[in-house]
Amino acid sequence: MKLTTSLTLLAISLLPLSIQAAPADKTAESETMEVITVIYRTPFDYALHQYTTELLSQFRIQIQADIYTQARASSLKMAESQQPITAWNTPYTTKEVADKWVRSE
Repeated sequence: MKLTTSLTLLAISLLPLSIQAAPADKTAESETMEVITVIYRTPFDYALHQYTTELLSQFRIQIQADIYTQARASSLKMAESQQPITAWNTPYTTKEVADKWVRSE
């Protein structure tokens, strides 16, 4: 433990002294400072903005719910229009069905 600590300190002391942060004067002159503009609104403007944002958010949620409801209704309507295929009403014979299963594998 003492050996690794002393070796680490020795290695750090042998590093060149040129590894330093750049002076603050050079960086301040070379880069322009960012400017942030703040506009203060009246309480009425802020309330109107907040109301509009909430209204649009609720409208978006309502549209998503309507899309889901319409898709579900149309899927159920299509499912009701199709006659379920059972062993009694299938147009294929048992041998044709068996041949299809064998051929598909």
